[in-house]
Amino acid sequence: MLRSGLECWFLHALLVFAGTSIAQASEAEPANKNDVYAAIGKDIQAEIDAGRLTGVAVALVKDGRIVWQDGFGWADRTAGTRATSATAFSVASTTKPFTTTALMTLVRDGKLDFDRPANDYLGAEKIVDQDGPAQSATVRHLATHSSGLPTFFIMYPEGGAARQPPMAELIRDYGHLVAPVGERYEYSNLAMGILGEIVARQSGQTLGDYLQAQVLTPLGMKDSFFDTDLSRRAEMAVRHADDGKPLPFYLTATPGSGELYASARDLARFAMLHLKDDLDASARILGDAQLDELHRPATVVAPGYSYAMGWQVLRRAGEPEVLYHGGGQSGVETEFVLLPGEDVAAIVLSNRRSQNDFIEKLRDRMIRTVVPEWHGIPSPPNASLLPLDPLADYAGEWRGTVLAQGRHVPVVLTITPQGQGSLSLHGRAAQPIDKLGLVDGLISGDIKGQVGSPDELRENLDDLALNLKLRGDRIDGEIVAWRKTSENMTFLPFWTALERSGPKQ
Repeated sequence: MLRSGLECWFLHALLVFAGTSIAQASEAEPANKNDVYAAIGKDIQAEIDAGRLTGVAVALVKDGRIVWQDGFGWADRTAGTRATSATAFSVASTTKPFTTTALMTLVRDGKLDFDRPANDYLGAEKIVDQDGPAQSATVRHLATHSSGLPTFFIMYPEGGAARQPPMAELIRDYGHLVAPVGERYEYSNLAMGILGEIVARQSGQTLGDYLQAQVLTPLGMKDSFFDTDLSRRAEMAVRHADDGKPLPFYLTATPGSGELYASARDLARFAMLHLKDDLDASARILGDAQLDELHRPATVVAPGYSYAMGWQVLRRAGEPEVLYHGGGQSGVETEFVLLPGEDVAAIVLSNRRSQNDFIEKLRDRMIRTVVPEWHGIPSPPNASLLPLDPLADYAGEWRGTVLAQGRHVPVVLTITPQGQGSLSLHGRAAQPIDKLGLVDGLISGDIKGQVGSPDELRENLDDLALNLKLRGDRIDGEIVAWRKTSENMTFLPFWTALERSGPKQ
């Protein structure tokens, strides 16, 4: 189902990958730290030599200094460019803490208020709900994935049929809340993209230029930049599909959610800022109270797991608090983990996703060299598919529309007294719903079909998934057109509102 698929792809290092055991390594590692790191490096190289990874870079921070950094394999195998700790890798969603750090610098300068409506900082195109502009959705709600904005992801390969659109266009087409503000956690790249637009509007610069001037340069992050800076294209590690084939260069629709390229050693500098380590005066871009506000848990993801502003937070009894935000998309796997109480950070960058959890295990193995009692990042409980209960509340015919990039498409949802379901779009023959049930209280299920939006048709998507909520005699939420493969993934959310037509069955 889609929700579990989204966890695997978008919440990489947030929800799914546990990585609680060490990588396959020598059974008895040497006591000398340099020998330990050499042994870890040998195992990384073995994965590359076996064809399971392409390029990897690592950095480990302890007490305000980098105690280990290195690179392995290839940044660009075709060009013969080796990966080093200074290689700029695509870090995907590890961009999000940078976007919220940029927001905090605007707060610092009196140019932004986290608790004002996000719409106050946007142009003509506004975030809307069923009643019009959604003024209750604040900047803070967007930064903590509690605004009600939907999941979203789309790639624009170089030379493809479409180019990265302006954010105003995405807000117009997809900026409809699919849940009441503050009702629940929903990981939203769209929300982070909108935050990037707010940074640009309030600063008068592009998000990439503002980050460069206000975050990257003051921190001495010389090997980091937005991938919209094509002058540095040759420095970018080439992303690879799971089978090791190079992927065409691509942008995503939402720069604020994942367009940063950064080196392992640069990410170590960013980690030191957030660990409140002793940095040069010019690098102390935020004060302790401002950092604390970014790190403060805000939205509950699962027991013990919360989302702060751009950070996932894990708090367990008897264990150190963890701040982290990994990144995972086609050709990217990033681990970025901070243990503030231990003054430790671990960074692992890969230009290819591992197939045997090697990257997560590598992260944990690195941390154990400085925090021997480290137990990894366990997965939260998986949401189970439950029956529609009580079924009488759901059974019947529900009619309404799907909002597909400005076009209202008629939809009929039918749920039988036996708990089976079907969906009809455009007045066409109803299609059976597979795996119909409740996941986290939302009506979930999979259907073959198309809503007929321009983006969906261009991407040739024919899988739909339900993420809907029963609200008395109304059902609303999103129907998502989606695809996920090693080489491409797309998630397009469409606001859906249905009302019961006739009595309960």
